[in-house]
Amino acid sequence: MNILLEIQTKLRELSPNESKVGKYVLAFPEAVINLSTQDIAKNSQVSPATVIRFVKSIGLEGVPQLKQQLSVWKASAQSDTDFQELRPNEEIDSIKSKLKARINHMTELVNGHLNNERLAKTVDLIDEAELIFIFGIGASFLVAQDLAQKLNRIGKISICADNTHTMAVNLTNNNQKKLFIAVSDRGESREVLAMLDLAQAENIETIAITGIENSSLAKRAEYPLISLSGENFEFRHAATVSMLAQLYLIDLLFYAYVSKNFDDARESVIRSLDIVRHLEKNY
Repeated sequence: MNILLEIQTKLRELSPNESKVGKYVLAFPEAVINLSTQDIAKNSQVSPATVIRFVKSIGLEGVPQLKQQLSVWKASAQSDTDFQELRPNEEIDSIKSKLKARINHMTELVNGHLNNERLAKTVDLIDEAELIFIFGIGASFLVAQDLAQKLNRIGKISICADNTHTMAVNLTNNNQKKLFIAVSDRGESREVLAMLDLAQAENIETIAITGIENSSLAKRAEYPLISLSGENFEFRHAATVSMLAQLYLIDLLFYAYVSKNFDDARESVIRSLDIVRHLEKNY
C-alpha cells in the first residue's frame, strides 16, 4: 500500500479538520515520521484528537502505524513526486511515472476493497436477467457502453443509454426479467439516482458501480460494487484513473461471468466474431 496515495484517496471522504491533517501529511511526509501526535496537531492547526480520528479514518490503528507506513514509503524506490499534482510544463517521463503509480495503486485498491461475495452475486443476477439496462452520464457513459458491448457479445442483451427519457421508457415498457446497472464515479449524479429510483419502483434489481463507498448511489443500490481509484487531485488527470478503475472492475465482473458460463460464452464470442468478419468481408 502506498500510504500517500491512500491518504489522497480518502481526502474527499474526511471531515474538514481531518482533511487538514491529511493535507499536512501529504505536504511533509518525511517530517511527520519524527513528529509527535501533538506536533502533527499543532502544525495542522487541529486538536490531537482530530489527528487520532484522521488516522482511524484512513484505516490505520494509530499514529505509530502511520509513521511506520510513511517509513516504508520513504524506503521505497518510488519517486517522491509520484503522488503530487500535475505541474506546468512537466517532463513526459514524470507524467508517465505519476500515471503508472496511480494505475498500480488503483488495481490494488479495487482488489482490496471489492467484496468477492457481492461480485459473485452480481454475476448470478446477470446470468438470470433476460434484459440488462446500463446507465451512466459523461465519462461513466463510456464505461457503461463498454460493459454493454461486452455483455452483448456473450449473448446477454444489454441496452445502454445516457438519456433519462430513453432509459425511463425502456425500464417501464416490457415484461422480461430485467436488471439495472448504474455507473457513476462519485455516485451523486441526479440523473443516475433518478433512474435507479425508477428501476426500484419497477421492482428491478439494481447494481451500482461507483468510486465512493458512502455515496448516495452506493447506499441506495441493492448491490454496490466499489471502484476505488485513488484519484482525488485538482485536475484528476481528465478522470483517467477513476475511469480505468471502473473499466477494471467491469473486466473483473465480465471475466467472472465468462468463467462461470465458459462454454456458452465462448460459443457466443466465436459466433459474434464470425458475423463481424463476414460483414467486413462483404460490405
